[in-house]
Amino acid sequence: MSRWSELPPELLLTITQKQTNYVDYISIRAVCKSWRSAIPKRPHDLLRHLPWLLLPYHKNSPNHRGFHNLSDGKTYFLEFPQAHEKRCCGCSHGWLVMVEDTPSIFLLNPLTKARIELPSLSTFPNFPTEVVYQNCRNLNENFNRNVKLRIRESYIRKAIISEDPSMVTNFTVMAIYHTVNDNENLAFCRSGDHSWSTINETSPGPHYKDIMFHAGKFYVVDDKGRVSICNTDEPSSMIHVAESPPVPPKMGYKQWYLGSLDQDLLLLGRFRNYGVPNYEYQTRRFVVYKLDASKLTWLELDGLDDKIFFLGWNCFHSISALDYKNCKGNCIYFTDDNFGVCSDFPWEGHDFGIFDFDDGVIKRLGLPSYPIKLPRFPNIYFFERSLQRDMSFFILPPPFWVTISP
Repeated sequence: MSRWSELPPELLLTITQKQTNYVDYISIRAVCKSWRSAIPKRPHDLLRHLPWLLLPYHKNSPNHRGFHNLSDGKTYFLEFPQAHEKRCCGCSHGWLVMVEDTPSIFLLNPLTKARIELPSLSTFPNFPTEVVYQNCRNLNENFNRNVKLRIRESYIRKAIISEDPSMVTNFTVMAIYHTVNDNENLAFCRSGDHSWSTINETSPGPHYKDIMFHAGKFYVVDDKGRVSICNTDEPSSMIHVAESPPVPPKMGYKQWYLGSLDQDLLLLGRFRNYGVPNYEYQTRRFVVYKLDASKLTWLELDGLDDKIFFLGWNCFHSISALDYKNCKGNCIYFTDDNFGVCSDFPWEGHDFGIFDFDDGVIKRLGLPSYPIKLPRFPNIYFFERSLQRDMSFFILPPPFWVTISP
């Protein structure tokens, strides 16, 4: 055949179905008009594609964000002004859940730039709408600005979407939010709702740490490692699933995450050391448990076989390493999830890496260093300057995983 543009559409589809790098996929579509018309805009299997790491903007280019692609080790800087001065509190099906320093919360697709409004934060119970947003003239300007910033950074811990809004019109968003008593409760809204609905709690003072949508249900885990199902039917309620797994003593501080592998529900424990010189905290290992659905007990896994887990406060994603030459299986790629901890742990933005179950070693995740900039708390800035370096390993805000949904 003399002309590439005349390749049969069936052959082009066969070629693209073997692509696991989205950058290569869109490059193939860009070859010519006939290829672009023959190849769908959306890859046939998004789950086989590696997630990207969304990096913070440089101070000199606030309208651009870096997307780090593990497949080729490159960082692509894309125009993304829609994310400036906003915080992502979750990522599901390629959509980001974004919060502004107004009461606005919305879904944002980083590729298509599509935006879907959600009910205002002001519809949450006991949200300080009247004081902070309506009668703000009665407050000190700096105090009011700091309160709005704190709401943006910490009011919603995490939010997830049940299904891909690009494919369906009926979806549900579930969120972990902070209450006036410093608890972490649950609320949800369905597409088209005008307000958020809260989940009726059965235990006082819950502290929920992670949430996921699995097998048609919302699962949540608290700070003790106890897992429950969020029932959104009327009346909404919590259904207890399993107690926390047995954890050996003196393991250090642990953070619990939910995940899934095939049809199994997983519980992942992340253990950190605190007081490490110059850094204050550092991840040192992970454990993974699988739920025995018949006995409602946890079984500890020795490893992940050929699987790779991508883990962070906003996202869980798993793929097979057999599709990638540059990625090793039996590993967890993790990001720093101490977001917004501020004065308690001022060194946020460095605790990311790769945990290998084969040798139990943490390897550094190769990311571009960032020019040092003055953060909200300048002790980070002066610490870096004291080492006489112009580039920082403290990335503020910490990067997070982003799946794609063109």
